[in-house]
Amino acid sequence: MFPTRIYLSKKTWDRLQYIQTQTRLTPNVVARIALSLALRDIRTASVNENKPEETHVINRDVLFGDHEKAYEALIRQFCTEQNIEAEIQDIVRSLIDNGLHKLGHMKSASDLKSLFT
Repeated sequence: MFPTRIYLSKKTWDRLQYIQTQTRLTPNVVARIALSLALRDIRTASVNENKPEETHVINRDVLFGDHEKAYEALIRQFCTEQNIEAEIQDIVRSLIDNGLHKLGHMKSASDLKSLFT
């Protein structure tokens, strides 16, 4: 089960807000997209277990919405397939960071189409 609060680094939160200014999508939606992209690409299965010094807290209900159980199942499957044994906080934070890297070139919400086709 996901923890009640997910701690994202300040750098991650700043990137989420930057993409929000470019696309007008809220940070939680951008984080969900980033998470999905990272889960799709199994070649980048690395977990950064370093704890960020400056954090931004986001509640799991806001981050995952009604799809919490689906994301939890996908993340557990990902961890099993990749033999990853780390704290769920570190896994979620790393997946969002990996996915944000893939979203770095987005200029508008219409650029999302190319990521999923």
